[in-house]
Amino acid sequence: MSSRRLIVPITAWSLAILGCAGVGGGGHASTASGGSFGSGGGTSGGGSTATGGHLGTGGASSPTGAGGSSLRADAGSGSLDAACSQLNIGILGNPGSNASSNFQAWLEARGTSVQRFQTADGVPLTADALQPFDVIVVDLPPRDYTADEAAIFVAWVSAGGGFAAMSGYHDDPTQDWRANSLVAPLGLAYAMPRVWGPVTQFAAHPITTGLTSVTFTGGYAISDIGGSSSARTPIAFLPNNPDNLAVGYAVQMDKGRGFLWGDEWIEFDSEWSAMPQIPQLWLQVFTWVAPPNRCMLTGIGPIGAIFPSGL
Repeated sequence: MSSRRLIVPITAWSLAILGCAGVGGGGHASTASGGSFGSGGGTSGGGSTATGGHLGTGGASSPTGAGGSSLRADAGSGSLDAACSQLNIGILGNPGSNASSNFQAWLEARGTSVQRFQTADGVPLTADALQPFDVIVVDLPPRDYTADEAAIFVAWVSAGGGFAAMSGYHDDPTQDWRANSLVAPLGLAYAMPRVWGPVTQFAAHPITTGLTSVTFTGGYAISDIGGSSSARTPIAFLPNNPDNLAVGYAVQMDKGRGFLWGDEWIEFDSEWSAMPQIPQLWLQVFTWVAPPNRCMLTGIGPIGAIFPSGL
């Protein structure tokens, strides 16, 4: 999709890290049917304790409260917690056709560890490959994954992993919808029509707090394909399309959480300088999907505060 917009270097916005922010409300709780959020929520008994990944001994505890999933403290409002661990992020697949190196640099500057993996066709997706990561960003997968590999991914999410997925790279569903092979077992899939934004209609959700307009350039709708394996909540819409077309979803399965977005332009360097709400969106995505007791990304400020010479 490189022909859709001229690249402009990032010049204005980034995020500043505020140490290890405490997590309000405990761990990931199960949602009620329909994905609504209630009061109470779950509590965490120790959080993740594995070295090098979130799926080791201890893990995120199961919820004890009623009324849906617990909401974490807003970014920057939690108490500092020296016991939180570095957030380990895996980017699954290859980058899109436009420059997006600032996305990884931005994450690493916030104190996270970022590793791109699954970039070549023919490399099996195994439990060992997923184990080091707390959050996986599904970028442009090199292929469709098998049912057995999808089951491994779903088991990782169910055990407490967080993920964010994008689409729309080549205007070609045979390539753009490869992520469906991983997320369809969670009850969601990228689908036609192909649409343009920006997205200006949002449902109330921790991911969408304060958002009014986010770029969307030739991406796809997201369909709820049913099933009881997860709670799925549409949170972003293109209102000028039939039935307020859903292009963003939050999903929760057991202890894990995910975010699906129908476009890939939210990771491109050009949008970071032009659309300050894109870093805000990513900040809120990571805050919501990451396992408990991980150091969170917090705060929005001038890029010069972190990168005096710019990115």
